[in-house]
Parts: sequence; structure tokens; C-alpha cells
Amino acid sequence: MSVLLDYLDWRGDLSFQVDPVNEADYYLISKIGCPDLTGLVPSDAQEVPLPEVVASFRAQTGNQDVTLGVSQSPQVMESFYRLPSVPRFQPLMLSGFRRKEKPDRTEQFSALTLRIPDCPRIITFRGTDDTILAWKEDFQMAVMDSVPAQEDALCYLRWAMNAYEGDFILCGHSKGGNLAIYAASMLRLELQDRILAVYNFDGPGFRDAFLREEGYRRILPKLRILVPQNSMIGLLLSSGKDPEIVACNCFGVRAHDGFTWEVLGKGFTRAEALNPSSIMFSKVMNETLLDMSLEAREAFINDFFQIMTSTGAFTLTDLTEVKLLGALEIVSSLSRNKEVHKFASSMISNTLADLRSKPKQ
Repeated sequence: MSVLLDYLDWRGDLSFQVDPVNEADYYLISKIGCPDLTGLVPSDAQEVPLPEVVASFRAQTGNQDVTLGVSQSPQVMESFYRLPSVPRFQPLMLSGFRRKEKPDRTEQFSALTLRIPDCPRIITFRGTDDTILAWKEDFQMAVMDSVPAQEDALCYLRWAMNAYEGDFILCGHSKGGNLAIYAASMLRLELQDRILAVYNFDGPGFRDAFLREEGYRRILPKLRILVPQNSMIGLLLSSGKDPEIVACNCFGVRAHDGFTWEVLGKGFTRAEALNPSSIMFSKVMNETLLDMSLEAREAFINDFFQIMTSTGAFTLTDLTEVKLLGALEIVSSLSRNKEVHKFASSMISNTLADLRSKPKQ
């Protein structure tokens, strides 16, 4: 099976003028802003070439290998270091890097603007990072009209459309895909007309009330929603549109990693349908949330993430097998609804199983 890094071997010598940008390119581009580029890419509209940014990043880190935690594929940094040597991606210009983390508000946000010569500008929103508070923010999408990162994304998009002329493509993986859709949906009509497409790579959906909003209905035809055939994250809540299903032979959290998705030619290989286990997970998860009141959902999320942080973990990387087993014991001691127990236990058990199946480095 061929994947994105193989794609760079196949088509890396073709310029975007010869072979126009495609969905595989958008996924790779969506990951360029995952490392912290503060001070390397201006926060305003001033542009810096991608090769210069990567060279500066290497110098800043002492040419040491940088990891982004277990929630990010190791191929994210591999592609980040490799892209400047690939002729196709060498002309990319970067600007407008913004990054925000406020643990007291359960807020994590990062965005970047990129320009390919003679193409619309691309705005990428970063997905969830390795911190537990960032995953809590994802779950809060099930109980809040908007989360802080969504408001940050809207503010950033309005700034970008004022700072730059022309049309835009928005994209993001995981929570970043949700942020891209939210921001595009909240714009007034004349600004929405400047958005050509929005790519959501396995990002969570929205509450039903949001899907009925006029702004969302207007942007709906421009959405491209891609999920792996074993998706979990991308099936949380709803997007109001059938996703395009991508072939992937990984399961659980690993299937969320776009670097494991099958690539053929100019894009991802399509699968005929979601796998039965993915369909069942989505059904159980969404029915559990739907059966709770908004107050019960919020209480569950607060309890669940209090359990996770009570283990002493700050990031997903910190969640060792011992700490997860301790979290299961804490769940068992709670006096809340049995359905909440079942849901929390299932989430922790799935994480534990994924940790145990992870190959040793």
C-alpha cells in the first residue's frame, strides 16, 4: 500500500503549474503549521519561504529531532523536514502564524497562511495537540454553541481576508477541519464567496442546531469531508454531509493519522464503505451523547477529564499503561450514571489497548 510519503517520491518533481494542487497536497500542507513556528513565520502578512522557515527551525532546535507527542504522527515532522527538498513544495510562502494556549480556558489554537504562486491562498488550522486540555476542548464541542478555538478561527479568517486579496482554500486535520468549517460558516455572504473549498480531514462534526444555520447551509456545497474507513474522531457528531471514505488498513487512533491513508495518483484511494466496527462505534458514541441532557454532557466531560488529569498526566504522551489503569479504578469509584461509567471506561480501555498495541521504538 502506498501512502503520502510515497506520493512525494512520485509527484514531488512536478510543479503546481504543471500538476495542480490536489487533496494529498492539502493534507501535507495542513501539517506544515504543526510545529511551533513562533518567531520563524511572521504573525502578520509578511511572507517567508518554506525552505528558510525549516532551516531556521533546525537551527533553533540545534538540529535535534523534535517530536509532537503521541497525538501527532512521527511522519508530520518527517514531512516538515523533507518538503523544502521537494521541488513541488519549495515555492511555498508562509505568513500569518498564530498560536494560542490558555489552559485556564481549555483553549488551544494555531493557524497558518500559505501561498502557492498563481493559486488561491491556503489557510490551515491545526488540529488537537498532545495536551489533555486540547482533547477536552474537542469534547466540549458536544455541549457548547462554540468553543474558544472556534472563535479564534473565525477571528483569524476575518483578519486574513482583510489582509490578503483574492480567494482562499481552507483546510485542517482533526479539530483543524472542524475549525475550518466553523469559521467559513460564520462569515457574511460576500466573504464566503471568496472561499473556493474547505477540506476537513477526519475532523469532528457539529451539533444539529449549527447544521441548520444559514451560513453553514451556504458553505455546505464547498465542503470536502474525508474520513478513513475505520474512522472514530471524524464520526463524532455530524457534518450534515456524507463523507468521502478513504482506504486505510489501520484501526483506532492510528486510522486518524492521514499518513496511514492509502494514496493512488493525485489523491487518496476511496473505500466503498465504513468498516462495521467504525459504524458501531459511531452509533454507540452518538446515541450516548444524544441521550444525555446538555448539563449531563458537560458534567461527564468535566468528570472524565478530571479523571485523566488526576493520573498526573498533562499530555497524551504522559498516559502510560500504569496511569490508565489507575484512571479505570477512579472511574469505578464514581457514583454517577452507569451509562457514563460505561462510556468513560470504554474510552479509557480503547486508549489503553491502542497504547499496548503501539510498536516499541
